[in-house]
Amino acid sequence: MKKLMVIGALVAGGTLLGSGVAAAEPSPHCQQHGYCVFSATGFGGTKASVPTGGGCRATSELGIPVVRSAARGFGDGYALELYADQNCATSAGTVYFELPDTTATAYRLIPIPG
Repeated sequence: MKKLMVIGALVAGGTLLGSGVAAAEPSPHCQQHGYCVFSATGFGGTKASVPTGGGCRATSELGIPVVRSAARGFGDGYALELYADQNCATSAGTVYFELPDTTATAYRLIPIPG
């Protein structure tokens, strides 16, 4: 009986944790599908939408040479990974909800586990 209770708790906990990230509420700074990036910290300056698709991409393709903040819109099971270098080798942060202060010159969308 104890085994069943522990297994049930682990399954319920895993489901809640796994779906909690994917079902996160959108940031008030990005009330649209996907992710928004900004040219200034604190969600200021020029705003651009991140298109869907894979691979490492330069933020300059979005019209913003250096992303200084980013926010999640209405999700689709992906997180936005930002990078400090053009080769997507040095992480500048992962956006699950908001990232108010960063310095990124490249990005990619990564699947959220769960």
